[in-house]
Amino acid sequence: MEADSQAKQRVSADVPTEPSKASAPGEVQVSSADAARSEDNILRWMAYLPEDCVRTMIDMGWDITT
Repeated sequence: MEADSQAKQRVSADVPTEPSKASAPGEVQVSSADAARSEDNILRWMAYLPEDCVRTMIDMGWDITT
């Protein structure tokens, strides 16, 4: 599972910790379960989507709402 480990390292380096100005409207309460699901979504997306696509999905809040 070395690829998964590398992807997790990239997530921490590449994924913004603060929401961007383009984030989905409204405040979203994120529980620890939501955060874990969000990280899992991002890791899966990073396996097959280009980084700019993943970043756009995060900016739109898809990592939390899917």
